[in-house]
Amino acid sequence: MSNAFDRRTFIRSAAAAGGAGALALLAASCAAGSGAKSDPNTVSLWGVTGTFVPYQTKMIRDFNKLHHDIKVDVNQVPSQGTGDATSVITAVRGGTAPDLWLLDRFSAAQYAAIGLIEPIDGLIDEFEDKSKEEFLADWLGFTVGELTYQGNTYGLPFDTDARGLFVNRKMLRDAGIDQDEFDWKQNGPVTMARMAELNDQLSKKDGADYTHMGFIPWYGEGWPFTWGLGFGATYFDQQQCGMTMNDPKVRKIFEFYDDWAKQLNYKATDTFQATYEPTGHPPAQTSFQNNRLAFMVSVPSTIQTFDNYVKDLEWGVTYLPTMEQGDDPYTWSGGFALCLPKGSKKNRAVWEFMKYYTSKRGQEIYMPPATTVPSNIAALKDPKGSAKSIEYFVEAMPTSTCRPPLPVGGAWWDSLADARSSVLLGTASPQEAVERAQARVDPMMQTYCPFTLPKDYDKVRV
Repeated sequence: MSNAFDRRTFIRSAAAAGGAGALALLAASCAAGSGAKSDPNTVSLWGVTGTFVPYQTKMIRDFNKLHHDIKVDVNQVPSQGTGDATSVITAVRGGTAPDLWLLDRFSAAQYAAIGLIEPIDGLIDEFEDKSKEEFLADWLGFTVGELTYQGNTYGLPFDTDARGLFVNRKMLRDAGIDQDEFDWKQNGPVTMARMAELNDQLSKKDGADYTHMGFIPWYGEGWPFTWGLGFGATYFDQQQCGMTMNDPKVRKIFEFYDDWAKQLNYKATDTFQATYEPTGHPPAQTSFQNNRLAFMVSVPSTIQTFDNYVKDLEWGVTYLPTMEQGDDPYTWSGGFALCLPKGSKKNRAVWEFMKYYTSKRGQEIYMPPATTVPSNIAALKDPKGSAKSIEYFVEAMPTSTCRPPLPVGGAWWDSLADARSSVLLGTASPQEAVERAQARVDPMMQTYCPFTLPKDYDKVRV
């Protein structure tokens, strides 16, 4: 643990993540604890939480059938947002970090840059009889790309997902709209212009208040990055090692939000959302599930909510709307990875469990009940590897990509979200919003230059 974090690295990590919470830990975590030497055949894991725990437990039981000599010690850690590593920073500084940590893949480059997680390259060299490239070819290309920083690999991919347009079939049928228009097996994506037409047809009001709506582009997974793919936006200049948050194609994202906010009346839309989907609502109480909202952008794990709480919901899923007729389908994927926090034993037991957890066998136990997409290519191709209900998302993988694995990923993502809020609320024009985002993130990025994104990091490779 002597090389865990120095003061400069810790402060840099807090700044890169926009981490006021991380800075608050500084005084409480000045001295790293040495920790007791643990059993080499016991693997400590910070894994999944909530409703997904039983699926992980089943995986661990299966692993123990294969490895009687290895014990897995599981602890649940409160869920954290993108870029929030406060609990693991505290554990690393105190010498109590687990051997393995299931983290948001998108955060891996940021955590690698500050020395919070360790590369797995040495483990591949020690325990595998093939090259790193051959070994990592078992997983979807972009899931490996997200885990790559400065030529090293910082984990093995676990699950993944994609974004799709969920369709409330009952609302379409009641409005006399042909549901086959949204059959992804028969038809390609509709355009945003068509979504505007359908919104007018599906929306209803009681006086000035909406009682039903068709489409809200900022609802659910309608993030700036989602629509930025449709506009062809890019955010980082490889040659100049600089952010391009104020690029005209990035500005188009916020012009799009601005247009829709005016068309829908943002205040009235916000009232609709607060009325039919209040803060802290139970899982079954959403505007889509209660037949109030006809379309939403979401991920495959949403289907588990349908299965658990609204079994009679009539729904479908299809491609995201395109900006122009004839544009290619697009989507993007996130997901988790099993990584090595600083101080992990990094021994044979850790490696065997790490491989199993992310293997075809492990993923085929976990992914179907979790209604999420395997990252292991063999599991992805095997019908047993995923639930039938997420067929669209599995088939959408060749059209998917990932977010750029930047060492300032958390700040980049937050700046886009804040720019969206400013435009929707009318406190900034699209141009002002992107200029603010650029001024916020680029100085952070400069502290990591020279830097280049991994080659072909966003390629799928199915």
